[in-house]
Amino acid sequence: MKLDLKNNSTLWITEASRLMGLAPVFAMMCAVVMVILAAFSVNDFLRTNEIERKSQELPEFTLKRVPVGKVVYEDYARVLARLSPDVRVVANRDSIKIDIADPSKYAEFMYVLNSIQGISKDVVWHAEEICLAGCAGQASLATVKGMTEKVEVKLRGHGDE
Repeated sequence: MKLDLKNNSTLWITEASRLMGLAPVFAMMCAVVMVILAAFSVNDFLRTNEIERKSQELPEFTLKRVPVGKVVYEDYARVLARLSPDVRVVANRDSIKIDIADPSKYAEFMYVLNSIQGISKDVVWHAEEICLAGCAGQASLATVKGMTEKVEVKLRGHGDE
């Protein structure tokens, strides 16, 4: 359609008035589209802030210690007793007692005492008592306890794991 403003001015005015009647409808549609886009933008902004906040959290480390049972103490006492016949190794319910009666066997005593951690794969040993000379009727004695230790890590942004 060719618009000639000199000859067809009536047609031009009719077309303009028809388009002006649709203007409020177009404006309303644009407003609805803008509200929807604004809602998506706010939602995206909130998600981005939550992810950024979680990424800034430091991981948490906890150490769980569990004492070993009597069977484990008996097994280790049996192995340690084989290392030196001069050292007495006795398993109790909650510990292992290592002692010698003859002070000349001190090197053997230290060998057995130092070997306990070396033969252990999953058990961490802690000396509860160590007496190296003149100990209540013994030349040297030590009482050691075993624990299994497990490190648990709570990673960043994983609140429920």
